[in-house]
Amino acid sequence: MKHTRPYTLLLALLLSTSLQAGPREDGLQAFKQGDYQRALQLWVPLAQAGDREIQYNLGVMYSEGRGVEADREKAVHWLREAAEQNDADAQFRLGKLFLQGELVEQDLPLAEQWIRRAAENDHATACYYLAQFYVHGKVVPQADDIALRWYYCGAELGSVSAQYNLGYIHEHGLGVEKSLPEAFRWYEKAARAGAADAQANLGRLYYSGQGTRKNLVMAYAWFTLAAEQALPEADKNARFTFRQLSEDKQQQAIEQLQALRSSLQ
Repeated sequence: MKHTRPYTLLLALLLSTSLQAGPREDGLQAFKQGDYQRALQLWVPLAQAGDREIQYNLGVMYSEGRGVEADREKAVHWLREAAEQNDADAQFRLGKLFLQGELVEQDLPLAEQWIRRAAENDHATACYYLAQFYVHGKVVPQADDIALRWYYCGAELGSVSAQYNLGYIHEHGLGVEKSLPEAFRWYEKAARAGAADAQANLGRLYYSGQGTRKNLVMAYAWFTLAAEQALPEADKNARFTFRQLSEDKQQQAIEQLQALRSSLQ
């Protein structure tokens, strides 16, 4: 008999988990199908019970007016509920709301507070935004060294904007010792993530042999990818580079471009 109580408790927990999973998944399905009222019906009780992911979803719905009328108070309420439970996405989105002053009155100190919490919670984009605060001296004292630290944080977590900025910083020696290999490294990461400016800059470094070995085939491929994202100067550079290649190299350049396209999809 002494084992009956723990077994009953375990069974209750399993049943509770099973019951929670149903409304969450059904709500998501309803949302995908455009049945927003049904999604709300299923999600609101879960959010009220403390489900932070659902709280975040409701905050997004009300902040963007996705399936419901945009509602400042409800958006902030649900985002704050999730943010207080250490949800990094909610912390960042809440901070961004106060930064932009769209649904709420702009409040830069509050924006910085929530964005910092998200950054400290390893939110890549929040790290980039926090770096920008230090670059421009908004709310916090202007400090390039601290900005650089947060750029690295964001870049290593996958922020393409942070990666591009690190490439630019190291190429031009802004607050750091100039390093073209380091610039190349970060431009390449951003370029492979689809950043057009980074692709154009990578093409330029390949063309001139700065930070890497000169390679007109690679220069053409990256210039072309940037041009496909409507960068007119990149298109000119791609055509100019292609004309400098022999027929064999031109064929290699076309094949390299196709290989890069496939790897980036």
